[in-house]
Amino acid sequence: MRNFFQIRNLLIIATAISLPVVVADQFMRFAKRPRNNSRVMLLSGGRLDSSGIGVRHYTPNSTIRHSAVYGDILEYSYKFKTDENGFRVTYNCSVSDKTNNLIAITGDSFTEGQGSNSSWIESFQRRLCDQGQNSVNLAIAGYGIEDMQDSLDYAYEKLGARKAIVAILADDINRPRVPMTSNLTCSMYQSKKNYCGHSATWWHHPQDFNPREIVAFAKTKYNFGIIPVLKFFKYKLKTMVKYNTNDSANTNLTEMINRSISAMNSITLKYGPNNLSLVILPTKNDRDLIGSPESKTKRNADLQAFLRSINKNVSIKDIRECPLGENHFFFNDGHPNEEGHKLLGKCFLNQIENSKLP
Repeated sequence: MRNFFQIRNLLIIATAISLPVVVADQFMRFAKRPRNNSRVMLLSGGRLDSSGIGVRHYTPNSTIRHSAVYGDILEYSYKFKTDENGFRVTYNCSVSDKTNNLIAITGDSFTEGQGSNSSWIESFQRRLCDQGQNSVNLAIAGYGIEDMQDSLDYAYEKLGARKAIVAILADDINRPRVPMTSNLTCSMYQSKKNYCGHSATWWHHPQDFNPREIVAFAKTKYNFGIIPVLKFFKYKLKTMVKYNTNDSANTNLTEMINRSISAMNSITLKYGPNNLSLVILPTKNDRDLIGSPESKTKRNADLQAFLRSINKNVSIKDIRECPLGENHFFFNDGHPNEEGHKLLGKCFLNQIENSKLP
């Protein structure tokens, strides 16, 4: 009898705890929450992965459509062409000898031009072409310094590049190398579970979708209910502990920076310091549009530690003072819009006007 009462009491307690959770979960599913601040990335016309050539690339010789949806808002949707290796063509130079003084440019989504019909690097590529030099833009969304090293190794060994430009954000030095895979449904970061939606995912859709159909398709990819809230809370808690309180996590962060330093030094060794330039681009945080002064100070301290540890003969162009305002970035997204890219291009050209680049 005593065991019966104990079991009954445990069931009552379990019901009292679980019932509000179940009710909240069902309500959130019915109300289709949370989703307003969640981004759904979409691709059509090809895939994005790192199989075959060993570095991230889109389907070669294709017209790719890239879109981003936040809640009910289509933040951007644009098309671009890829070259024979699967890299975005940000400027098409007509110099006949494609390997003559080829300059390889690498970076993350800012240099790829995510969200925009053009990239800030286009104006520099045009100038190179006018001088009889070809260039290739290897930049891909999500790249850290290790991935950038891989892309420049590919350009050196397969494309004959002997000069390089590495364009980074302060955050890039904390990004690990992550291979990508793809299937008929999506392109995604490789992970232990390796299914669409488990890691960073670009969902595939028919290329003839109109804006309304893109938003409707994106809505089918949201996870509603209380589980996404708990996962988000867990992620934020881990991030807070990692960057603020836990010594072992800070050690891991330092380890990642050291890996980025090693990758940058490997690039320098391959290309030579006099054939290499490092460009530092501004984010919303650098322009004091989001984030706290403390986070900006922390990011800058990490970046300075990185810069102190690379070859002193590498040319560094820091254009974080380029006067980008709120109107130069997408509202929900952290990327520069087309006007932002134009201004970045002008700032870069102004800075190199009287200086030597590779």
